[in-house]
Amino acid sequence: MNSCQTNFAAAFCVAGVMLLQSCSAQEGQLPGKEVAPGVREIGRIANPRLTESSGVVASRQFPGIFWSHTDGGSPKKQSLYAMERDGTSVSEVFISDIFITDWEDIAIDDQKHLFIGDLGNNDARRTELWVHQIDEPDPKGPARVTRPTRSWRLRFPGAPFDCESLFVWQGHGYVVSKVFKDSRAQIFRFPLTDTKEPVTLELVATTKIESPVTGADISSDGKLLGLVAKSGAFMYRIDGDVSRADKGKPFQVKFRHEQIEACTFVPEGLIATAESRQIYLFTAPAFRGQ
Repeated sequence: MNSCQTNFAAAFCVAGVMLLQSCSAQEGQLPGKEVAPGVREIGRIANPRLTESSGVVASRQFPGIFWSHTDGGSPKKQSLYAMERDGTSVSEVFISDIFITDWEDIAIDDQKHLFIGDLGNNDARRTELWVHQIDEPDPKGPARVTRPTRSWRLRFPGAPFDCESLFVWQGHGYVVSKVFKDSRAQIFRFPLTDTKEPVTLELVATTKIESPVTGADISSDGKLLGLVAKSGAFMYRIDGDVSRADKGKPFQVKFRHEQIEACTFVPEGLIATAESRQIYLFTAPAFRGQ
């Protein structure tokens, strides 16, 4: 081997060592502990009143704050819970002037609004669903009660179905059907325009996900659509067009968990909460848009 080849080999080895060190350092900087390939447990919900985290969303105006809620169905369960990403409790805000039958998800927009998804439909008994908009409260402010500013009554385009997922993008709300028996999850939308009349959901995409979808979120720039289901987390690169979820196979991180219920994007990936109180982080580069 001549001197040039020797120098190249040495440089290649040094570069390889530096890359491994960089990857190890990055892995060491991630919070929590790895519980499956690409999945880390980063916290546990501390507030004893947040008994079953059914929805979660990262605040866009209060850094480090995450909003969650338990299943609706009684006035005692109509509160928003502000927490940190490791589950540390911050505050509670009660939602007044409505009755939530089955609160399954929460969404956010860029105009400082939160959206309550009264979507649960066990055994497909409900013929209508509801979504309510509220102004995002200050989690450390004095107000501990808020009320909806707008509401939408949703009807099915066909036979009723169960639903546990909600996200908002460019003037529309989107819900995802929770299907069983290997049926494929479908995404429906409705316009966020003022109306007192019922709105019929419009089919946007039929995905290739055959596991019951329990939570969804869209990245703040609209490029990524994340969903969690009993079989793990899924990601579509949609680049602002939700209908693109109709095409192609999603990226998936397999993680079997019967109680995963909600998800939200963070810079490090996709955070998911479970009704059993755990908080997980899916760290695959795809969940960061890479």
